[in-house]
Amino acid sequence: TATTQAFESAIAELEGGHAAIVFPSGLAACTHAILAVARSGDHVLMSDSVYGPTRQFAQRVLRRLGIEVEFFDPLVGGAIRQLLRATTRLVYLESPGSLTFEVQDVAAIAAEAHRRGAFVILDNTWATPLFFRPFEHGVDISIQAATKYIVGHSDALLGVATANRRAWDLLRDG
Repeated sequence: TATTQAFESAIAELEGGHAAIVFPSGLAACTHAILAVARSGDHVLMSDSVYGPTRQFAQRVLRRLGIEVEFFDPLVGGAIRQLLRATTRLVYLESPGSLTFEVQDVAAIAAEAHRRGAFVILDNTWATPLFFRPFEHGVDISIQAATKYIVGHSDALLGVATANRRAWDLLRDG
């Protein structure tokens, strides 16, 4: 709808991304973005402090699909290079971490991931685009559980994923 398109456009602009897609929930945005990028045989690095249901999705569904998931210390910074493999397709971050609130060095992690050709997804729900503009720090896809700050928390379920030009086709065609 025109309203949906206007919302997607506004979020993409706020986040500094190329374009955005709305989802029925924040978790739907997270899972869609992950599945849009990762394939069977891939290795996914995921911050140990991600949202609980995202972690469960990774442990249950991604592993069942043949996607290897490895959780890492959210404060690893540039040392993430030691965890990256030839098969690492995706590094998934949440900063600040869900419930633990560690602030990750997104730029350093993204730089190392991109050196290996991996994509970086960030759950930016806690920081919001008002406090952290993810694309300025190397993120390829940013997710908002719009249920939280954007719609006033608990009034509605809504999620949105915004991509840069590099990841847009993957996200859109997911």
